[in-house]
Amino acid sequence: MKLVKRNQKLHNPDSPLLIGDVREGDVVKEVNEPSFIDAQTTLF
Repeated sequence: MKLVKRNQKLHNPDSPLLIGDVREGDVVKEVNEPSFIDAQTTLF
């Protein structure tokens, strides 16, 4: 529970990340991940 509360305090609605911000020294890599949503079958 402590980790959840700590992560809630790190939330920045203006950040592209879910939790926290990109800080100096962080390495951000763009990867090509296929979407599995498009490949899902539907019931209808």
